[in-house]
Amino acid sequence: MNPVLAATVISLIVLSPALAVPRHVEDLCFDQAGQISFNGRGDREHFIANCIADNTPTPPARRGQYKKSR
Repeated sequence: MNPVLAATVISLIVLSPALAVPRHVEDLCFDQAGQISFNGRGDREHFIANCIADNTPTPPARRGQYKKSR
């Protein structure tokens, strides 16, 4: 197996919980999407993606971590 591929797979497995959406947000968005009738292709997926983005908390700002360039 290619070492770069192995490292990529391992990093994705390790980081996947940090990138996951909270289950209650996902359930809320799927429940809301189930109550709406969609017309076009991809409308349901678009609605769910926007719902998840709107209801997921933003990460806290990390100020002072980077040096300002002068």
